[in-house]
Parts: sequence; structure tokens; C-alpha cells
Amino acid sequence: LVDIFEDSVKQYPDNPFLWEKTNDKFEPTTYTQVKDQVYKLSAGLMALGVKKGDNMALLSEGRNAWIIGELAMFYAGAVNVPLSIKLEEANDLLFRLIHADVKYIMVSGNQLKKIRSIIDQLPAVEKVIVFDAQKEYQEKEIYIHDIYQMGKDWLDTHPLEEFLSVGLSLQNDDYATITYTSGTTADPKGVILTHRNYTANVEQSLTCVDIDQTWRTLVILPLDHCFAHVVGFYIFMYKGASVATVQVGRTAMETLKNIPINIKEFKPYLILSVPALAKNFKKSIEQGIRAQGKSIEKLFHLALHINYIYYGDRNEDKGKGCKALLKPFVSLFDKILFSKVRQNFGGELKFFIGGGALLDKDLQKFYYAIGLPMYQGYGLSEATPVISTNGPRRHAFGSS
Repeated sequence: LVDIFEDSVKQYPDNPFLWEKTNDKFEPTTYTQVKDQVYKLSAGLMALGVKKGDNMALLSEGRNAWIIGELAMFYAGAVNVPLSIKLEEANDLLFRLIHADVKYIMVSGNQLKKIRSIIDQLPAVEKVIVFDAQKEYQEKEIYIHDIYQMGKDWLDTHPLEEFLSVGLSLQNDDYATITYTSGTTADPKGVILTHRNYTANVEQSLTCVDIDQTWRTLVILPLDHCFAHVVGFYIFMYKGASVATVQVGRTAMETLKNIPINIKEFKPYLILSVPALAKNFKKSIEQGIRAQGKSIEKLFHLALHINYIYYGDRNEDKGKGCKALLKPFVSLFDKILFSKVRQNFGGELKFFIGGGALLDKDLQKFYYAIGLPMYQGYGLSEATPVISTNGPRRHAFGSS
């Protein structure tokens, strides 16, 4: 993964890589700027005492610091244990931190109270690195800006080759992450994934979707899941493309409410989805149509029905035989109705990729009909995670 990042920085130095909205608009950070931040943070970790092979945990909402934090770990030779912000600290979070032999924790301000409540049960943890400034810091806690300063000082007094020697010494079979499964059967299992597990799945995923350096995605799924890892930012990083994260609110509900607003603002080309989100999006589309009055609602359902017939169940069914007669109606309804619906998703969205659970066939047909295909995939954390997927070139509704 370090090699992929280095290659992308060389090829696309001035392309925006990460986008984040902290005030009133999304601001870009280029590949070169991200590299500078990663180098400083990673050198700071080394100065802090992080050694090759150490396990570090990351507990945060999706944001620039998450991605920069993981890359910095890799340059220091460390392994990331990404943790869900939904975990309840008393047992789920505590179990993972102890089980994974975590020595260092990176945590956002919103999640810090969880760590504080269990830190006395984590004697192996040496430092807690906090992403957001606090009024006061408890024992073992350190503000991330102090780590950046330590890294700057370290880089000023050591040759760059010495810094890079650790990250570039990583081999394909070195561990990259330990991702925990949900633990539906007894204790959660820590899935160990190597650097080559990730890079291979990036290469494989890119045989299913055609993206280039102009593409951009808004990652609305949690970054701790390896679906968001691989398809959310590593395939984009590989191609020199752009990745944005949802604006973090003061509460989880506020962050959730930012999703539709951020989609409109950022105008992504691709969004990753799961069935729960797909249902919510459909509900708000239908509410919007109902608000336009009875006649528009009837027209919308007629248009859907015609498109269902025209498109069929797989890409080779589209407009075949007698269905070709419906083409003028499909074009008309797209112009007067569906194009306006797509504006709610920024107007640039080409398709969704869905995973995580079975996406109902009727939902797949609905999204395809309105011009926002939601291609269903299947994967497992143990497979890093993509195993198979529908895509723009080949799809059959109801399949993965």
C-alpha cells in the first residue's frame, strides 16, 4: 500500500486526493500535501516509539485524519486495528483492544470519552493520540499536532532515506490491518489482512469498474469496514482520483443528516451503499415526488413502469425487440422527471456499488429505472473484501 501511495504521488502530485468540509465548503488536499502530512505524522509516531509490527487502533468518524492516520501507521511499519464508532466501550471495544495487543490508539474528540472510560483496563496502551484539541489531556493522551511537530523535528535531523527505509521495507505478506468481524458466533474474530491482500483486491476491483483520475467519491460508509477501505479510497488512490468524507456533526444523528447535503454539494461520480441507505434514499425520493401533487406522482409511477419493461432484468435485455418502441418515452421521462431526481444526488452520480447484505431486486430495478444504477456486490472481510460484483459492463438484477 505504501508503494501504491508513492506511485500515485509521483504520477498525480497536484491532483486533489482528500476533500473535507469543516466550515462552509469542501476543501481539497492534493496528493503532495497529503504525502507531506503522512510523512510528518509517521515520523512523529517513530519519535513517539512506534516500532515495525506494533498494533495501533483507530477509532474515529470518517475524515482526512483517518486516512492520513492509517497511511502514517504503514510508513512506521505499524498495523492498523480499525474500530467501529458504534462499538459499546464496556465490552466490545475493550475486548478488541486487549485481544489485538494494541499499544497506541488514534481517536477523534467525539470518541475520546469511550477510551477514557476504559483506559485503566488497558495497561498495554502506551499513548492515546487525539485528533481534536481538548481543554485538558489525561495521562497517556497527546494532541495529534504535537505528534506532527515531533515528526517535523525528526525529519529535520534525519535523512529522508532513513525515514522511508521502514515503510519501503514492508513486504507483501506483512500485516496491514486487523479487522474485527461482528462476533455473531461467539467472540469477534480478528481478520488479519496483509498489504498484498489489499493491493490484489484493488487490482481485481478495478477490472469491474472503470475509473480515472477525474473521478470523485463521497465515502458515506464507515471507514473501518474493508469495503470502504478498498472501494472507498484505495482504488481511488491507485488512480489519482478524489475521496471526500461526510462532514462530522456533533452527534451521530447530525453526521447522518449531513449525508444528503454533502452528496448535493460534492457531486460524487460513485457512492458506496448498503441496503439500509438504499431504502432511506428511495423513501426520500418518493416523499419528494408526493409533495409535487397527485398528477406528478401518477406520472412518476407510469414512467417507472415503462422503464422496468424497457430495461428488463439484465444489461443484454435493454431495449430488445418490441421494447425498442418504448425508447422515445424512456428518453422523454428521463428528461422531464428522472434527471430532476438525480439532481438530489449532485447530478454527476454515475452509479452506486452496493454490498454488506442482499439488496432487494425491486430496489435494484427502481434505481436502474431512474438512471442511478445500484450494482450489487458480494464479499467478506476475510477476502479483503470484494469477491464478485455486478457493474456497468455486466449486471443481472437479483444477483451478486
